[in-house]
Amino acid sequence: MRRLPDPTSRPATPSEAPDDLGSAVPSPAFAFLLALIALPSLFWLVTLKRTTDHTVPEDWLMMNVVPPIQHWVTTNAPPLDALLVGISGLGSGWFVAIGFGLAGLVAVFRRRMDLALLLAAGTLAFPIEWALKYFTADPEISLATLGNALFNVGGVGLDNIADFPAGHALRATVFYGLLAFCVARVSLDRRRGMIAYGVAVGLIAAISLIRLYLGAHYPMDLLGGWIAGGALLAVIVAV
Repeated sequence: MRRLPDPTSRPATPSEAPDDLGSAVPSPAFAFLLALIALPSLFWLVTLKRTTDHTVPEDWLMMNVVPPIQHWVTTNAPPLDALLVGISGLGSGWFVAIGFGLAGLVAVFRRRMDLALLLAAGTLAFPIEWALKYFTADPEISLATLGNALFNVGGVGLDNIADFPAGHALRATVFYGLLAFCVARVSLDRRRGMIAYGVAVGLIAAISLIRLYLGAHYPMDLLGGWIAGGALLAVIVAV
């Protein structure tokens, strides 16, 4: 004879309970599959970048399309230009670093150490960006030069010594992707999770494309940032 449930027993927390099949949390197998796709793609893209600075379509885009658009916006809609620059700042190194710290503290305060560890792992986006810039810089740079660029010594930053990958795109992919995953993990509601993913994709796309609008990066640089960030994000979620 089955026993009735004990009403005084402690209910399981979301971190202890099994995943709701209706949630927007991806399965580890799916995340691992994405990692298997992203990592080789990143390898071949890095190989291409070390042999080819820019492709002909990229040169045409950056010379004939982007400058007229930027000129029109700065001339006719200065507030819009300022807004775009501000949105681009949402992917800056300092903003993302502070964001990871604050989000981690919120996770600890809510006693979700699993999410706090995920967010801590997300900070690997920074050394991955530095390593990729170091190995793809043309001309080659020294570790001392890379170290100085990390602290913007002499007004020379990371994007001044190497364009690939686009740091804003990489950091935004990992940071906002992880935030969306945390929302889906906490809410266990598919609709809220999908909204969080949609907002994350919109922010990542906006931050990245604005870097293109500002002439800071070529499309290949953005693609490298997306793939590198997506690979790290997929590995973290899978683990």
